[in-house]
Order: sequence, then structure tokens, then C-alpha cells
Amino acid sequence: MNPIALLFITLAVCLIIGIPVSFSIGISCMMFLAANGYPPMSILVQRMVGGAQSFTLMALPMFVFAGALMAYGSTPRLMRLANMLLGKMPGGLGAAAMATCGFFGAVSGSGVASTAAIGGIMGPEMVKQGYRKGITAGLLAAGGAMASIIPPSIVMVVYSASAGVSIGDMFLSGFGPGILTIGALIALNCFIAKKSGTMNLDHTYTAAERLSIWLDALLPLVTPIIIIGGVLSGLLTATEASVVAALYALLLAVFVYRELNFKTFVKVAYESVISSAIILFIIAVASPFGWIMATQNVPQMFTQALLGFTNNPYVILGIFFILLLILGCFMETICIIILMTPILLPIAMQMGLHPVHFGIAMLMNLAVGGCTPPLSVCLFTSCRILKMRVEESFPDMWYVLITVTACALITLSFPQLSMFLVNLSK
Repeated sequence: MNPIALLFITLAVCLIIGIPVSFSIGISCMMFLAANGYPPMSILVQRMVGGAQSFTLMALPMFVFAGALMAYGSTPRLMRLANMLLGKMPGGLGAAAMATCGFFGAVSGSGVASTAAIGGIMGPEMVKQGYRKGITAGLLAAGGAMASIIPPSIVMVVYSASAGVSIGDMFLSGFGPGILTIGALIALNCFIAKKSGTMNLDHTYTAAERLSIWLDALLPLVTPIIIIGGVLSGLLTATEASVVAALYALLLAVFVYRELNFKTFVKVAYESVISSAIILFIIAVASPFGWIMATQNVPQMFTQALLGFTNNPYVILGIFFILLLILGCFMETICIIILMTPILLPIAMQMGLHPVHFGIAMLMNLAVGGCTPPLSVCLFTSCRILKMRVEESFPDMWYVLITVTACALITLSFPQLSMFLVNLSK
């Protein structure tokens, strides 16, 4: 059997039978080398070490740590701000939840963290106000998934390392699509609330309360400004900015809000190390996989096969969209980025797409897949919070999926949405 065919067949079989993605990739690489007979197996270890030895990837564990620390003290303050700004809209609590997901996504960069943090507090309250559990779970899952689009974002760091593009440019490109999607989810929430007669928040804020809420939320809102401003100004690299963000989050949690003690700090650090190690191990194992594809000219073969099928760029982009959507239903976003970027990006660039625009369109597409069963971690998280089975959310989930899919298509079709700030910064 052709070694390349054996590589992909082994990978597919391993994933189907439930072997973890990192081990599936490693086993498929070993099968290729065994069938090919050259080079020796030791190349896997060398390539794994080389893949993890990246200055850019050093930012990843620190962003994970910063996001975990910001959960102590920041989330309630961001929620109060969102409630104050959007509480008078139809379904004000749901609108506030979506806005808070956007705020928290800009702080944490983690979809699951955003869904858990916001959903744990606002999800039960939304159900009490008359929201159906299914639409509540769907909105919280989609709002959390948008954390991968709103900078700073962990998956943006991974894509930047895989595609060799500027992290600062990726951060800037996320603002337009992120705001568009959060706005669309708020509009969907308002439509559903108005149709079902869901109550608004009826609290009236005094001027003193408004000022107090703004002042309370000011420090958490400074976090993305520190990160993005430091990177774009050239004062900090993305890695240095991640360290500054983690230190700033630690100071807020310990000395300003005093919600983080030593015991909790150890727990947060432990969980952050585990999460980072899992991600970095996948990246390390994917390095020899990418090297094999490059040396065997797999991207070129895939390009020729695809262009032999059609030369229409819209059809090719449609194939990409469907492929990423399907993969996003079954695999983790980071795994898909590592595996598919070397294959799809050369084709996209040959069609005239900017790698930054293609990257944010890819992340938007994967965010849609990440909201889609059966492997939507954010949906599983929101359903667990609401004490419901995932399948119970399916009827209402379609409204959410149609909304975020439309936003992903707009992002792909209109490069200006993601590239405006990038071009403005040049």
C-alpha cells in the first residue's frame, strides 16, 4: 500500500475507534515511516522537539493561565456592566449574557472558559426568566465559542505559528467578525425574547450606580488593551504580552479583588499546566505529520486534485467551508488548525486570499463546527450547567447555528471585515 494512503487510513481508523488525537497522529506517522522504510523512527522525536521549540508558542500557556486567573473577580463585574448596558432590551438578560461572553472572550481567549464562567451564573437566571433551556444552552455555547475569534485568542496563536503570520495581525483581524457575531447573537436573542414574551431586566440604575459599575469593570477591560496595544506598538512580543497579562491578572485577583488565595492559586496553576501540556503535546506530535506531508508533496497533490475537479474559486471555498464545518463537529479546533493549515492555506493563497483573512475565516468556520454536535465542548458545557441532555437542545440549536453560519459566510465573502484594521495599522 502507498505509504501516504496508509498514513491517512491509519489516522482515520484511530480517530474513529476513539484513540486520542495526539496518539492517533503519532501512530499514523509511525506507520508511514515503517511502510516507507526511511528515515528512521528517531526522526519523530527530533521533529516533535523541534515543533515544540517555538518562541511564539510560549505565549500559549501564559494566555491559558491569564484566562484562568481572570475568572476570579472579573466575571461578575463584566456581567454587571453588560446588564446595565443591555438590560432594557427585549430579553435583556440574554443580551447581557452574549455581551459578557464577548467581554470575557477578550479576557480569557478560551471558549469553554467563557461558556462555563458566564453560563454558570447567567444560564439558570435566563431559564427562570422564561427562556427555553435549549435556546439558552445554544446561545451560551455560541457566545463562548466566539472567544476563539475575539482577541486575544489561544487558537489565533496556534494558527499564527502554523501559518507563519503575525500574531498582531491575527488579533486585529478578529475584531470585526467577533463583534458581528456577538451582535447577531444579541439580535437573535432579542427576536426570540420578543416572540416568546420573555421579561426584560427591570432594575433602574442611578447615576452613582452606573459610575460604580463602570469603574468596577474598568480594570478587567484594560487587559486586552495591554495585550493588543503592547503587541501592535512593538513594545512587547506576543509571548511577552502573555506574561504581562498573566501577571496583571494575578495582581487583580490577589491584591485588588482578593478572591484568589494560595490554595485556589495552586489549583488554577495545576489546571492551566494540564490544559497547556495537552495542547502543546498535540502541536509537537503534529510537527512530524506536517513534515511528512511537506516532504511527500501532499499539499501540491491535494491542490492538483482539487483544481482538476473545478477551477471555480467559489466552489473551492465552498468545499473548504463544508470540510472545515464537518471536521469541527468531530475534532478539536486546535487539532484541525494544525492538520489542515499546511494543506488548505497554499490553495487559498494561490486563489488570491490573504493568509490572515483565510485564517480568521477558518477560525469562524471552526467556531460554527464547535457549536455543532456531536463534539461541541461548549454545548456540552452549557447543557451540563443547565442539567439537561445535549440532544434536548437540538431543536433550538438550529436557530443559533444558522446565525453563526451566516456570520462565517459573511467573513469569508467580505475580506474587508477582517482586514480593515490590519490594513489601517500598516
